[in-house]
Order: sequence, then structure tokens, then C-alpha cells
Amino acid sequence: MIEITFLGSGGGRFITITQFRSTGGFHIRASRNIYVDPGPGALVRSWRYKLDPRKLDAIFVSHRHVDHCNDVEVMIEAMTGGALKKHGTLIASKSVIYGDETHTPAVSKYHMDVLESIYIPEPGSKIAIGDEEMIITPSQHSDPTTIGFRLKTSVGDISYIPDTAYFEELRDWHEGARLLIAAVTRPRDMGIPYHLSTDDIVDMLKKMEKKPEALIISHIGMKMHFANPYKEAKYIENVTGVKTYVAKEGFRVMMEKERIAVRTLRPARFV
Repeated sequence: MIEITFLGSGGGRFITITQFRSTGGFHIRASRNIYVDPGPGALVRSWRYKLDPRKLDAIFVSHRHVDHCNDVEVMIEAMTGGALKKHGTLIASKSVIYGDETHTPAVSKYHMDVLESIYIPEPGSKIAIGDEEMIITPSQHSDPTTIGFRLKTSVGDISYIPDTAYFEELRDWHEGARLLIAAVTRPRDMGIPYHLSTDDIVDMLKKMEKKPEALIISHIGMKMHFANPYKEAKYIENVTGVKTYVAKEGFRVMMEKERIAVRTLRPARFV
């Protein structure tokens, strides 16, 4: 069984600074533990939902924007036992490692030196993580180095589409995945450049010959938040026939050969 636990479902500057929806990214428990896009709150919310960050094996960061990478260094410190042992893999876009014309690197040399391996892959690259294989997928975002992935597992493929404009080839990279996690930032009729809207994801799903068994919409922006993402999810489901869920803090997906189940976890209480 594969478990995916969301430590947040918000995205964009206004959701990030208000925390109307938390922004911690998500955790995948497969043959190895993988953390995806550790935005603000990733460390705190990992502990809140009993996901010990010291047990991580890999961290994936799609791009340099703060709502995706804010906690990457502290998560590396956790994964490496306080930076005292060389352990773990970082898979990240070029902008995360090198920065760009508007951003400094998100990971210091100090933190890179305690990692066992670092990948700065291009679309099409394949990376083994335990028994799973991660295939890197392209995006078209304001950070042009943004990457997503398709994770091949024993119970089916899990695809992650981070911030991106819709483009026809996007469908080809993710078609046939059993579970699709997508950053759907905007509701119907309110699309903006470099981000998916409800209209975009509907268009993509309609054109897929082999649709996913389930879609999880995440990276919800302020407009989507107030438009009611659950209403948008129901619209997607009714129009495309794909079971659609809205991610939130503590939302867990359990993927087995026979079924995909979901539940909402209660946060742990600390003394």
C-alpha cells in the first residue's frame, strides 16, 4: 500500500501569508519516504501528523517559489539527523539549487554536503527511489525550470503536476496514471498565466483516453478558496467522470491494488 498525506493544500502568495489553507506540501510513504514541495509549515505539520521527518529518504522540490521550498533546508537537516550523517536524496529544479535572476538558491552548500545524492533532472529523466521509479515531467511556469513527476509503483502510477500553464503535451506525460495530484489554483472562468484552472484540468481529463482513477486538487489559491474548491471538484467529477477530491491538511490517500481510499487524520496533541 502507498500512503500520501497532505500537510497543506494552499498555494500562491496570499494563501501563503494568511495560511487560510496550510502550505506544507505532501508526504509519500512507499518503499521509501518521500517529501514533496516542503513549503512553509512542512516541518511543524509533519510532527503534527506523526510523520517523523528524520525518517525521510528523499525530498522533491518542483521549483524555487517560497510556497514550494521554504522548509527544504530544515527538512534536509531532519533527514540527515541534524546534518550529522550523510543521508538521503534531493531531487530539485535548477532554480532550487542554483537560483535564478530573481532568487538566490534555496539550498546552501552546507546542506548539500550532507546529502548522499542530488539530482537536478530534465524532463524524461528516471530516478530510482527504493522499489519505485520517478520519471521527471515538464511544466510551463514563470520559473521555467519547474518540474513534476510520475512515480511508478507496484500498485500503479502516481502523477504530480505542480504549477504550470496547460499545454497539450502535459496530457501525454500523465495519461494512464492511476492517481493524479494537480495544482489547480484557479476556479472556472478565472484562469491566470502559468497556472491550471478548473477549465484546464477538465479539458485535459476529457482528452485522456485512459483517465486516472482519482484526481486530487491542491495548491489552492485565494480565488479558488473563496469560490469553494469542493464545488469545483464536484463540477470536475460530474463533467469528466473522474472521482475528484480536494486536498487539505491531514488528508490521506491510501492506494492499494484493489482500491483507492481516503480519510482525514486528526492532528496529534502535544503536551
